[in-house]
Amino acid sequence: MPSPSPDSNKPPDTIQVGRQAIFDRDLNVFAYELLYRDAGGGCTITDGDHASCTTLLNAFMEIGLDRITGSHKAFINLTRHFFVDMPPMPFNQKQVVLEVLEDVEVDDALLQGIASMAAQGFELAMDDYSFQSQLAPILPLMRYIKVEVTPENIPQIARRMPELRATGAKLLAEKVETAAQYEELKALGFDYFQGYFFARPNLVQSNRVGEDSAKVVQLLARLNDPDVAMGEIVKLVSQDPGLSFKVLRYVNSAAVGLRARIESIQHAVILMGIAPIRAWATLFVMADLDSRPVEILNLGLLRANLCERLCRLHGAGCVPETAYTVGLLSVLDAVLSRPRDELLRELPLSDEIKQAISLREGRYGRLLGQALSLERNEWPQGIGANVTPSDVIEAYAASSQAAFSTMELLDDA
Repeated sequence: MPSPSPDSNKPPDTIQVGRQAIFDRDLNVFAYELLYRDAGGGCTITDGDHASCTTLLNAFMEIGLDRITGSHKAFINLTRHFFVDMPPMPFNQKQVVLEVLEDVEVDDALLQGIASMAAQGFELAMDDYSFQSQLAPILPLMRYIKVEVTPENIPQIARRMPELRATGAKLLAEKVETAAQYEELKALGFDYFQGYFFARPNLVQSNRVGEDSAKVVQLLARLNDPDVAMGEIVKLVSQDPGLSFKVLRYVNSAAVGLRARIESIQHAVILMGIAPIRAWATLFVMADLDSRPVEILNLGLLRANLCERLCRLHGAGCVPETAYTVGLLSVLDAVLSRPRDELLRELPLSDEIKQAISLREGRYGRLLGQALSLERNEWPQGIGANVTPSDVIEAYAASSQAAFSTMELLDDA
């Protein structure tokens, strides 16, 4: 995991937390691996120190595991110390999968500790397995084996699939970077997949996807045209029954927290202004496409909420709703399976928004860059001196929680 910048002044007991999705064979999210590091010391927490281990687990409790992973399992990397000395585990067995690191020293004490955790009902995973002979005694105790994938080692993996299957463990391919790798590993019989492949545009698409993409781009162009009058936006949303229903349902949800019930798009605009209605309508238009993994939209919502919260924390002169839209539209290429620059040419967005999405330039580009850094579990550059590490970590957790809440609303719509 990346290290924070050397000039960081974050306190040593601050834990920065991120995540990466793990998918099943149908590209539904099965779990998230938690990414974390000691935000003060500039290194990943892998020193085996008891205090660090306790700090880490307490941080997950304080932040709230469900805010980061929703209803999904959390895969957590743990050191040899945890399995040998077994400090108290503040999670129940159904919440977590405990990962054994690939460079662990294997001896009787470790094997006894792993067996004890398994006997307590915890599921265990072997991390970064690449057929290391010293790890063979561990494999029978594992529920999951995470096989590290590189472009060069897939032929070797194919040859050794019978050996992997003989362990009886579920097989998880990690560091999957392209759709082609995913398809090849799926054909080999892997059960789960982890990596950034799902968020990359897949430029091979059906005619239906192409038709839907064109309609979506046309609608997004009208919604986000800065020269379109407020009345036309109201009319555009109101005339689409499905879109109008979804926007009103969201406006009236607990997530927005209005006291009075909103009965029309016109009423919503009068009460809240056009910017949030424009942003939410953009969200629901993108959500209507079902040709890509839904996690892409969840990722876009995480970025959108994070850009908005970072804007409110330290983004002098920025508009929170615009920051939200920049974060959301940053995944549009993956949602529509089309090149980003081509899409941006078709959308009448302001030059500032286009430069933010394409080049990470300008005030909104800096916010998006900071959100992407947090997504990769890197400490963002340019955070104001008046913003504490706890503020940033809370912004990430709250953004993740807000994204899950919105996804639930989308599922129910």
